[in-house]
Amino acid sequence: MSCWEHLGIAPTDDQNSIRSAYRARLPDVHPERDPEGFQALRGAYEDALRQARGEVPATSERSAPPSASEQAVQQFVELLQDAGRRFRPEAWQDYCRMLDQLPLDVLEGLDGSLRGLLLSNGPLSHRCVNLLTERMAWANRLMQMPFEEAEALDQLLQRIAEPDPFDLASLSEWPTVAQVENLWYVRTLEHLFRNRPLQEFRGWCSLHLCLPMPADPDYYPRLYRQCTLAGVALGGALEHYQALHDETPDDLDIQYLLALQKQHHDLDALDLWTRLWHEREIPEAAAWMLAWCAHHSPERLPLLILAFNRSQIELGHEHPLDAYQLADGEPAQTPQTLARWQRAAVSELPPLARTFIAWQMGDSEWPFLAELLGAADTPLTRLYRQAWLLQRGDDSDLEHLLNLQTGDHPLDAVLVQGLQHHARQQRQWLRESPALQALQQASSSPGAKLPQALGDNTVARAQMLRGLRRLRRYDEATLQRLGELLAPLPGWLLPPCLQLQMALQRSGRSLPELPDDGDARWHWQRQTLLLLGLLEQPEQWLEQLDQTLADLPTDAEHPAHEAKAQLLANTTTPRRWLLDLDEADPLQGLIAAGQVSPDILLGSPRLPSVARIGACAEQHSHELAGDPFGQMLLDALLHHDPDLPQEERNLALQRLLAFTCPGTWFEPFREGLVKGRPQNLAQSICTDNGLVFATMQAIFDGMRDLLGGAKPHLPSTSQLRKLQQAKDSSATPTAVRLAITLLLSRCERLLPKHAPATWRSQWQIWRLGGRLNRINFTLQTLALAGAALPLSLLVDKLSSDLALAVLAGAVLVLITCMLRRLHDMSRGVGTLLMLLLGSFMLPYMLLVLFFWPSDPLPNRYGPPGGKAASTQGLQARLRRLNGVRD
Repeated sequence: MSCWEHLGIAPTDDQNSIRSAYRARLPDVHPERDPEGFQALRGAYEDALRQARGEVPATSERSAPPSASEQAVQQFVELLQDAGRRFRPEAWQDYCRMLDQLPLDVLEGLDGSLRGLLLSNGPLSHRCVNLLTERMAWANRLMQMPFEEAEALDQLLQRIAEPDPFDLASLSEWPTVAQVENLWYVRTLEHLFRNRPLQEFRGWCSLHLCLPMPADPDYYPRLYRQCTLAGVALGGALEHYQALHDETPDDLDIQYLLALQKQHHDLDALDLWTRLWHEREIPEAAAWMLAWCAHHSPERLPLLILAFNRSQIELGHEHPLDAYQLADGEPAQTPQTLARWQRAAVSELPPLARTFIAWQMGDSEWPFLAELLGAADTPLTRLYRQAWLLQRGDDSDLEHLLNLQTGDHPLDAVLVQGLQHHARQQRQWLRESPALQALQQASSSPGAKLPQALGDNTVARAQMLRGLRRLRRYDEATLQRLGELLAPLPGWLLPPCLQLQMALQRSGRSLPELPDDGDARWHWQRQTLLLLGLLEQPEQWLEQLDQTLADLPTDAEHPAHEAKAQLLANTTTPRRWLLDLDEADPLQGLIAAGQVSPDILLGSPRLPSVARIGACAEQHSHELAGDPFGQMLLDALLHHDPDLPQEERNLALQRLLAFTCPGTWFEPFREGLVKGRPQNLAQSICTDNGLVFATMQAIFDGMRDLLGGAKPHLPSTSQLRKLQQAKDSSATPTAVRLAITLLLSRCERLLPKHAPATWRSQWQIWRLGGRLNRINFTLQTLALAGAALPLSLLVDKLSSDLALAVLAGAVLVLITCMLRRLHDMSRGVGTLLMLLLGSFMLPYMLLVLFFWPSDPLPNRYGPPGGKAASTQGLQARLRRLNGVRD
């Protein structure tokens, strides 16, 4: 059979057609399954190429005996098929020495056959193949070959450059099938480990295969390492690394691999991971300990997450105070830590741990503090306390944390190490923060002002306020200086701890000295937190402390002791206690200043201050937006109230001028509100806007009395009672009720302050400016008549002029009693003159004074006659007059 018949093509000089025919026939003759067919195909391919190049004449069939090249190819095929020799380097060396004895032209003819056999053969020893490729110098001849052949050979050279997984000569005694399967499996493992994701390696290892493994002991350490890193549990690997760890206990790499194997076998490796974290801070150690903690000690999980947080802060850089880069120097949480908080938040945790995580994720800290204050004093709660003091304690608290002793729990060493790491960062920030340094410099320099950047809404101001939020005690001079520096800032920006101490200083009180001992400091901080919680979230704070408030220890010298006594004495709900707050008391007034919701202001038994009503109008404008008329009345009253700062009065005026409404009546109405002399609205307008006409008339009358003239004039008691009825009615819109509240509050502030009226003061007839009620007026009139008439008749016997003098004196005293009686009716000298003149025509007119009711409210002449000054405010008295009982 000719070479063309072997290739299945017609004779041709096109070498590319010859190569294509060879590649098409090559898969049918595998060198191992059909070595003779492969040898014949290869010989036909080489003969066809020689004939195409014109090197030998074409012959139809070769009948000569095998040539030297054919014998060399046959020997190579036999080497590849011999299971005992194919993996032995000395056998390949013998073959290479045989090639050295061949002529160059024969050796060149063998080149293609040998390359074809290597490319088409199964797994071989790279070490052995390298012997042949070096002998044939194929790496130096790549540029001389056609592209297809060079590409295939280059890939082969790259593949055999990698070392064998083990000494393949150890497989020489195995059958060929076992050799091939073993080498295929091992090299697949190597390829997957190096080039593919580790889950593919684990999947390959999990396949149930019956394969022999090599007997080379040098191979297994590498296999153990690959399986360990990929997450495959091997008993031999565990024993191997345990033995190595016993020999070299300080080798961290062995510790790491042993910890991984124990992890894969579900064995406890906490001590190994803890040491790896302490010495290297390996991320896998943190992940493993978090998983272990979530299963075995979930109450410590939040503390462990915090301990593993390693934020990179840039302290020591001199940035301007208005530069946003200042935020880079503040301790923060890494994205990985935030993700851990998120995962822990959905797990089942004890209340203390759950509320701590909620605080770290941005919620309020007070639920956590309520749990902390009510928890028993244990090593765990002390750790949570220290974790809270990281962000809320001062420099001394951080120093205590740096000296904290480790507990007995296996994780406590890691927790304390992490907390101390954060304490060093926080202390460094407190000492080096440009914003805090600028504040300290300004406070220590008399007459200095706060830098502009700290007054504006900048990163520096936010850092300054965070620094001031830390729980510390300020001395009197420092408080005074901070008050001067921070006066331009809105009051609601100041931290509660600073507000509390400033309020106590205004009343001549202060917080006790902060002790140095750790337990005593926490006792002081716990009492102060009771007050701060009342400032920030009083209603929620009282609900959270409902069960533990009575057990919270307080000292008599601490203001918290008084507040606690008031709370325990109040048997009603926390909301009721908030409604009863007395703004005249420094502490209660500070708490009340933060309670400005419409429900609180309208439900309070006391009339709130104008500052609270103004804050309500500004902070709860969305709740009042449905009643523009009420908002206009409220803004008008705020604008005209002299007790409100001018800046807030101007804001109220701007809001008032911003209201618009179609209709010719609106502009004059708004102008009247601006001037303090409002015009009455038509009844149709009130009806269309859901307003009660009589209520609006009473409001307008009251505003004209208070705002219309140069001197404020208090509305009558009947007007005030109408206003109080409208305020207490739920049918009245909320904004209108707030406007009435402010109107009544202004009236209460204008009520004159008098000394309490007593029974003796009622009989002091020389006190012409006082009040005299009906009973005492009647008694004094009868006593005067009973004394004057007999005395005048007695002295008339002596002298008629003396009798007239006695009668004149009695009349004068009666007139003073009448004047004081009119004062009790909120009348003055003008009414007295009218009564005296009218009595000449109607003598019984004076009897009106015996029956006309007294003004039940205090007026400019004093409190109601015959009664002590009431401790209740104007609202309580109006409600009592209206028949409303609390």
